[in-house]
Amino acid sequence: MDAIIALIPPKVAAYVPGLDNSHYVYATGTALVDLVDVSKPSLWIAAGAVLFNPIYWNIVARNEYRKKSLTKAFGSNYAACYFLTVTIFSLGILRDTLYERALAEQPHWKVLDDDLVKLAAVVLFVAGQVFVVTSMWALGVTGTYLGDYCGILMSARVTGFPFNVLNDPMYVGSAMAFLGTALWFESPAGIFLSVVVWIVYAIALKYEGPFTDMIYTNAAKEEADKVEKAKKAAEKAAAPVAPSTPPRKSSRISSAATPSATTTSAAPNGAATPRRRSRKSGAAALEDGVAASPMRVTRSRSKARMSETDDTD
Repeated sequence: MDAIIALIPPKVAAYVPGLDNSHYVYATGTALVDLVDVSKPSLWIAAGAVLFNPIYWNIVARNEYRKKSLTKAFGSNYAACYFLTVTIFSLGILRDTLYERALAEQPHWKVLDDDLVKLAAVVLFVAGQVFVVTSMWALGVTGTYLGDYCGILMSARVTGFPFNVLNDPMYVGSAMAFLGTALWFESPAGIFLSVVVWIVYAIALKYEGPFTDMIYTNAAKEEADKVEKAKKAAEKAAAPVAPSTPPRKSSRISSAATPSATTTSAAPNGAATPRRRSRKSGAAALEDGVAASPMRVTRSRSKARMSETDDTD
């Protein structure tokens, strides 16, 4: 390892933390209390940052999905997603800074001062960063920083590298980078914090995975409902319009409105059959020039006979 370090230019080596371990203070014992100084506040501050970050983005993102608080505050779902991007990325930088500061105040372990350990540290760190960076490249900004919680859904599931190697390459890569850093700095406390990182990520995945699946399941169901409604509307518009049925009349009105056979039937010579004339009174008949039928007047006849008797007398 010293031969490899000797090949690195001094100006470059000065910017590589942990390359010079001549100032390290190693633990005197092998017990856990000797390897990890729990009295240092920086250790618990770093552990708190590791715990806080996934709790923060899960609570804020779920609230955004249910209530659209950030969308209402910033005016659009993209602005809400970019707010999450800035805050999550900034909290990640703060967490890494606190992690390195905690390691600097912790004792080192001489057992980890080995070339193979250093090589493993480099491999873990580089591979972890590759998984993280390629995941962000494949998902994009909105896919990486919980855009689906803001209503920005991906059109298809990402199946290329690194998702064809790991189901959760970003979380796995981040934990690998933490562990590689701990081995590089020969820090048992760093290994402890790396285990905390992996446990927190594993718990977060238990909640994030099903919730993300639910988001896309609901979106697919809503899309299917829209397609079904559009299909029904198209079928209704294409259906022929049936003629309107006239209102049904009662039998009395129908028979009154229909002429009877006696008044509408035609005569043999084609002439219409005359209507039946109503009977008129005698005076009206005289006015029309028609003789009235003789009326029965018994009283007038008796009077006539009495006048004849008077004359004979």
